[in-house]
Amino acid sequence: MPDYDLTRLGDRAFEQLVVSLALQELGPGVGVFGDGKDGGREATFDGTINWSATATSPAGSRDVWTGYTVLQAKYQVKPKPTPYDNAVWLQQQLKSEIAGWSKAAKSRSRSRLPRYLIFVTNIDLSAVAKVGGIDKVTAAVKKELEEAAGEGGGLDVQDFRIWHADQIRSMLDAHQAVRWAFPGLLTAGDVLAKLGHGAVSLGNLDVKDPLRQELLKSLTADRWIRLGQAGGSGDAKLWLDDIAIDLPAVVDGSHSGTVQAVKHVLEVGNTVLRPRQLDRYQKPHMVLVGGPGQGKSTLSQLIAQAYRTAMLSDANVAPGAQVILEGTREALERLDIAVPGNRRWPVRIDLAKYAEELGSGRDTSLLRWIAQHLSKRTTDTVYPSVLRDWLRVWPWALILDGLDEVPSQLSRRAVYEKVDELLTDAEDLNSDLLIVITTRPTGYDERFPEEQFRHLRLQRVPPEKAAAFAERIIDKRFPDDEDMRLKVIGRMADAARDPITVRLMETPLQVTIMSLIVEKYPNLPPDRFTLFDLYFRTVSDREIAKDIPDARFLSQNNSQIDKLHEQVGLRLQVDSETADGADAHMSHPVLHDLAAALMQARGFEEDDASARATAIVRAATQRLVLLVPRDTGVGFDIRTLQELMAARAIIEGDDSQVISRLRTIAHHPHWRNTWLLAVGALLKRSDRFERLILELLQNLDSEPRRLKDRYPTSPMLAAEILEDNLASGRPRFERGLVACLLTSLGRPPVNPRRIADGILCIPSAYRKTVFEQLGSAKTSGPVRRAASALVLDAMEGATFDQGRRTSIKITTLKLGLTELEKQTLHRWGHSSLGEGAEPIEVNSQIDLADYLKSAVEITGLDSEEAELLEYGIESLRGSKFQISGSDPGTAISSIVNHDSAEPLAKVLENETLATAVIMALNTIPGSHWTIEAIIGGLLKPIQDRIPVGHELLASMEESQDLL
Repeated sequence: MPDYDLTRLGDRAFEQLVVSLALQELGPGVGVFGDGKDGGREATFDGTINWSATATSPAGSRDVWTGYTVLQAKYQVKPKPTPYDNAVWLQQQLKSEIAGWSKAAKSRSRSRLPRYLIFVTNIDLSAVAKVGGIDKVTAAVKKELEEAAGEGGGLDVQDFRIWHADQIRSMLDAHQAVRWAFPGLLTAGDVLAKLGHGAVSLGNLDVKDPLRQELLKSLTADRWIRLGQAGGSGDAKLWLDDIAIDLPAVVDGSHSGTVQAVKHVLEVGNTVLRPRQLDRYQKPHMVLVGGPGQGKSTLSQLIAQAYRTAMLSDANVAPGAQVILEGTREALERLDIAVPGNRRWPVRIDLAKYAEELGSGRDTSLLRWIAQHLSKRTTDTVYPSVLRDWLRVWPWALILDGLDEVPSQLSRRAVYEKVDELLTDAEDLNSDLLIVITTRPTGYDERFPEEQFRHLRLQRVPPEKAAAFAERIIDKRFPDDEDMRLKVIGRMADAARDPITVRLMETPLQVTIMSLIVEKYPNLPPDRFTLFDLYFRTVSDREIAKDIPDARFLSQNNSQIDKLHEQVGLRLQVDSETADGADAHMSHPVLHDLAAALMQARGFEEDDASARATAIVRAATQRLVLLVPRDTGVGFDIRTLQELMAARAIIEGDDSQVISRLRTIAHHPHWRNTWLLAVGALLKRSDRFERLILELLQNLDSEPRRLKDRYPTSPMLAAEILEDNLASGRPRFERGLVACLLTSLGRPPVNPRRIADGILCIPSAYRKTVFEQLGSAKTSGPVRRAASALVLDAMEGATFDQGRRTSIKITTLKLGLTELEKQTLHRWGHSSLGEGAEPIEVNSQIDLADYLKSAVEITGLDSEEAELLEYGIESLRGSKFQISGSDPGTAISSIVNHDSAEPLAKVLENETLATAVIMALNTIPGSHWTIEAIIGGLLKPIQDRIPVGHELLASMEESQDLL
């Protein structure tokens, strides 16, 4: 009997294994594991079990059970070193389990009590007669059951059995098909046998295996953490395994608390996710949603490294790779994360580069893209058909990093389609596939299938974790300078206690940058712009202060080097706005020409300017190392630094020009972080920008083509300014932002989560007013009631402050929502409101296009205009709703068709037609707010992502603020 390592499975996968084996042993009447009221997970069988016919019964046994049987799994992550210790552990577990059943019998808290029990464990028990683990545990269980029955509490278990590790292994020998579903139990020979003979052999992990080659190369590449080359005394490289951090996250707006993001992903990945596997997670795939610098890509690296470590755990690798594997194991142990038991093959894809491929017109599937990637990095050509076989037989972890860096709506739609295609293929193959996607929240429209994807919304780093993370960074940067190490740690501790600067230590990137800044500056920055700007200044000042020949040149040309970074950042931000520039870089000749133009603008002659440009480019790319090699040119290694430089370029000019530029980029999600950094810089420059920015927000949503303020952007911007702490110490500005934020409650609730985040950042002085505003919706119309209810629901899912949650619940009760309203909200916003209520009666489905066409008829357009508008409205066809109640009734969303609404967006460029749509929407009853919300949900993402970069450059060239 092979010694299958059951500890590789993990507890949930072990439960899945038990169910699969029970189905084979007992028959199809076995029910899937479910959570009991006592917290235990169990499977059941109701019927007759003839033990003489099963592989688990001793020879000669003729036992027959008839009745309700419960199977309970007892999994030990790390079995004890001796059978005796294992027996003691199991005995205690079963004693506690029986006590729980006995208590349930007395209190009648379980609907049904077992007549028979089967306990299943992964531990080994000694078979020595009378004194061995098996006999001792059996005797102990028998005694506990007799005592429970003697108490007269109603628990009357007639018989029981214990399936221990050796019996499980015997069952696996008898039912090899079950073993095939659990890769932790497979050998390389098993995999090769199942794959058959092909052009390339995958999975044996010998030196010829392309998978091994790719794993080792990726293991090394993903070890490096960005921002490690700051120069100066603390120039030690930062490795992922040195400073890895896991972040808290809320799962799908859960109200029950947070999970640790990486740990949660790996726990889900430890189970078998094949579509036809019983007890499979209902939403097996995940989207990690986090803001700038929040560590999404680093978390994706850690997930991939964990799976690479698991895959290579039995391989004989070179010493360098072994160091990384050991480092990863230590990092996971420090984070209280187990090395994955389900050894998934990890594939980490840069979605921006994949989107470029799709944007070029090549209809490349994800499998083909992965095959191309493998073939480039290994010595063999790996064909998509071979990968498809590998997907069929072995679990995968497909990590798609950087959806937010896919700029155009068209490219995103292509990515969604390719993910859907892969999911369809994986389901057909019954593949064990885990998909993890990372994105920023801004501009993300949650288009992945909700029945298959859960969202993990990353939270701020808790202060104690931020302090520990900072200390690890400092330890690595100053391994031989104890005085400097203690000095920087002390300043970081001061920063963590300051209510202003602690807000700048809420993401891993901010903590890392802060540790670099406090080395030099005792007075810490109050906002994100100053934080990142100081980082840039710190790197520059360090190089100038060094005793090197280039230092004098850097000092003399400091302003021109700054200007070069700003111009490069602006142009790359423009280039990365479109699909073909998603992974933007600037070629060396273009960079040189840009530097030469800067020197000519300073008054140097052409030849002299060219020579100086060469020196400036060398200083920028070799000394400051913020511009790093990218493909055939250079780019910023940290996206926020590119956005910072673009922001610095935008704010050059007079007030009216600067505000006009901010208006140009305000709607586009790609420019949002640049916009916020620019606002931070302007507020630092002068208090007059408080008034100018508030005026911008008040007038921003006035364009007819955007249907004016029906789907506003300004409340979202106000929320993000508040969240960025830019209004701290500015009460008048703060009041204006709060007022702007609350205007969203009068519009259809297209993005309640973003509004909720902003409200939660409002200072305590305004909270009473805000809750009064939310509660006052009780006497307002259906639109305001719906918006307030969804915002309150999103707030409850985003906070774990009990005081706030109490206020939220009380305010929600004040709204006095009807059952019909609750269910309408539940169908639209996927909120907890209306969950579990009786289905409401509805009329037949109405198509959104037909409804809107009939509403537009009253506007009196001529035939040509009407035909053009009808063409645009037709792009909404497929989205449907139902009407409940008497006229006008309540509109309830039933289907939202996410096909492109671009034709309607194009039609709305005509102001006459846009005005006609506005007039038509004005005739819609308030109780039909979901209709407006559907239109906004389809239309706004398209309009917001209309490229604006070249318009911005043109305006800057006109004002001579661009070279």
